[in-house]
Amino acid sequence: NTSKLWFWDGDFNDGAADLGYRELYVRWLQLGTFLPVFRSHGTDTPREPWHFGEPGSIFYDAIVKFIKLRYQLLPYIYSWGAETHRNHGVMLRSLLFDFAHDEKAREISDCFMFGKAFLVCPVTGPMYYEADSRPLPETEKTKDIYLPKGAGWFNFWTNAFHAGGQTIRCDAPLDVIPLFVRTGSIIPISEPITYADEKKGEVSEILVYGGEDGEFVLYNDEGDSYAYENGRFSAIHLKYSDHEKTFTFGKAAGQFKYQERFRIKWIGCGQTRAVEVVYRGVEQTVVL
Repeated sequence: NTSKLWFWDGDFNDGAADLGYRELYVRWLQLGTFLPVFRSHGTDTPREPWHFGEPGSIFYDAIVKFIKLRYQLLPYIYSWGAETHRNHGVMLRSLLFDFAHDEKAREISDCFMFGKAFLVCPVTGPMYYEADSRPLPETEKTKDIYLPKGAGWFNFWTNAFHAGGQTIRCDAPLDVIPLFVRTGSIIPISEPITYADEKKGEVSEILVYGGEDGEFVLYNDEGDSYAYENGRFSAIHLKYSDHEKTFTFGKAAGQFKYQERFRIKWIGCGQTRAVEVVYRGVEQTVVL
């Protein structure tokens, strides 16, 4: 379990040739996947995936994996952007926002909530290489994560469930950032896309994590104009009842055409199930 922080003394201008820099860049990109703005900036330094290896190599594949994940999360992120604009919501959240009662969570500065669903735990130190491609063969590829109490947590990558209020040791190889989803979360995702507006904000699946009740407002609009200021948007209040195992679509708000077909995937302890729904813009409830 690494506690070593990065100290970079290499050359950024030709960094992609340095395996230590490649590892650092991958971890930066993983963190950026869960920030409100995802953008790889720099001047006269390589940033495109092909500078970091070929398809099938560990650095290239890790970079592409997280770029694809960012695209898949766009419906969740865009809806949170609307929540921030319309209702003064907070997308990037200290653990104090949601777990002020948990004294241990108050002290954590290397993990944060992305919206109310995701607990993001970036890797902040090298596990494979230091600068100048110096290998770190004895470093464990793990990170100790404290899961705040008052909620249950699903490992995003495996769907394994963990109770809150405990510290667990997580695998953190180069292509994994420790990432957990709070019980009761509703997360709309897109199918894999190659540019942001390819599917016009259409949701391919809504992930529902059991264990608690949950709510979410699914938002969409034209994406490239200010027409939303005049009502050209779609906002659908989604609600999950854990006791009843029901999922409710509220009446569609706004003048933008709402999506009609959804796939809802329920995730529980050791089980999943899915239902297909045709939504007509009025309140309706389905059993999961």
